[in-house]
Amino acid sequence: MKLPRFLSIVPASVPALCLFYLLTACESPLPVVNYPDLRFNHLPVIELNVARIEVVEQFRSPLRAPNVEHELPLAPAKAMRTWAQDRLRAVGNTGIARFIIMDASVKAEALVKKKGLKAAFTLDQAARYDARLEAKLEVENTGGLSKGFATATATRTRTLPERISLNDRDDILYRFVEAASNDFDKTMTANIDRHLSSFKSAP
Repeated sequence: MKLPRFLSIVPASVPALCLFYLLTACESPLPVVNYPDLRFNHLPVIELNVARIEVVEQFRSPLRAPNVEHELPLAPAKAMRTWAQDRLRAVGNTGIARFIIMDASVKAEALVKKKGLKAAFTLDQAARYDARLEAKLEVENTGGLSKGFATATATRTRTLPERISLNDRDDILYRFVEAASNDFDKTMTANIDRHLSSFKSAP
């Protein structure tokens, strides 16, 4: 018997991300969708008066529920690394800048569904996703005589309804992380202008 490629009603204790896979075991695999890398190279380069820029990834995914960032079509950590590569440029002769990824998590939670007669006539939200992107840009010249830093945090929340297809789920979650990454870009850019203006270009 072929089961439909949609969600069914399951206990709230089932992990959120698993809700979207329970009824697909008897079907043929879905076509692979290749999502594009999120790039920021269409935006102006931020020139820093340092000799080199390092990307430091402090965040480590636990690779287990409720964290699901490692299972998404666009991982926040990858988007943040790309942001640093595309937008930051070292144009000085001395000094160092460190772009430190402190948080790049997405957590999923199954939501309680309605019961009884009312449930038959309503479409519940099956899961909630919470994204948090946080990073610090530290800049110092040779010898550490002059230092500065800027931080940025972006958070977003998104719920997904029950009976959503797997492809639609992935499309929505890709756009979800993309939006959070764009929020991060705007906040970090503004904070660099505010707190690191003296480091922004070579003399």
